[in-house]
Amino acid sequence: MINRHLYRTVSYNRNKGVLLKEDYIFIRQCLEKHLKNMQLSNEDYSIEIDQLKVLFIRLDHTIGRL
Repeated sequence: MINRHLYRTVSYNRNKGVLLKEDYIFIRQCLEKHLKNMQLSNEDYSIEIDQLKVLFIRLDHTIGRL
């Protein structure tokens, strides 16, 4: 006799994949470090730097709403 419930998960939390305010702040801090490295680099990252600055505005807006 096979136990049908043997392979069932005990519990599943749907909030596990949800980004929290702390996650967005961590992402922003990591991107700030990346931006500093790009600015100190000898390569031309002007387009990427502009895109990051726009992303910072969007992140700040999202963080402000949380």
